[in-house]
Amino acid sequence: MDTVVKTRSKANDLQLKIQKHLEELTKATEAAKKSEVMLNYLSFCARFHNYSASNIWLIMLAKPEASYVAGFHKWKSLGRWVRKGEKGIPILAPLLVKDEEQDGVKTQHLVGFKVVYVFDVSQTDGEPLPPEPDWKSPEKNHDLNQRLLQFAKSRGIVVSFKTLPGDIQGISRGGAIEIDHGAGTKTLVHEIAHELMHKDEDNFESRAIKELEAESVAYVVCRYFGLGSLNSPNYIAFYDVSFEQTQSHLDRIRITSNRVITALISDLGRLTAIE
Repeated sequence: MDTVVKTRSKANDLQLKIQKHLEELTKATEAAKKSEVMLNYLSFCARFHNYSASNIWLIMLAKPEASYVAGFHKWKSLGRWVRKGEKGIPILAPLLVKDEEQDGVKTQHLVGFKVVYVFDVSQTDGEPLPPEPDWKSPEKNHDLNQRLLQFAKSRGIVVSFKTLPGDIQGISRGGAIEIDHGAGTKTLVHEIAHELMHKDEDNFESRAIKELEAESVAYVVCRYFGLGSLNSPNYIAFYDVSFEQTQSHLDRIRITSNRVITALISDLGRLTAIE
């Protein structure tokens, strides 16, 4: 078999493996969405207000480890109460004034903001929270990590390891990645995928789609190199991306997965790829 034919055969084999892992991930994600644990958890999360980017920043500044925050009365409606002496987290709430009704239509306009206080779940007692589906993938492969770091460096991406607040495993900042010390190899691939796919100024995809793409690439790459205990289906299920949306982004996921795997294979002479 000549070199050209052999190269094409290897490329086809890689594409088949990528396709197999994507089908595996899609089926597992659809199953995760329907699990009782996931449904209970998503129902619980849906009862919380979606805060603006500025208020999320204020919350993180005041309490970096915060996970679920709500006002005093909201916690009470959820069967929990704020412990005596707990200090609230200040955020900004809009001040809206009602306009005069015109043609039966009621409108209001913004006149400013006021400071209100919310509390993290860690500041409350009461009814137990529904269990959070396991979404972290802590397994580490030292050799693969080192090659991923070389890959990132060759693309001008600076990677640093540090202790990140709360449950955050990794952050992509556009040319720089921060990884929590406890995060697994999959997180490193996930953040590299964000850098490769989502840092263009013309990328206007929703966060859910961006997370779907990055996590799918991370899953495929890690499965290709034999990492196990990957909780990617649960992670993707959190964002409730539809089956149709997933299918429409498979080509981008395949291309980026191929790009990363091919680069790593060229550098990983001693690392055997596992189906």
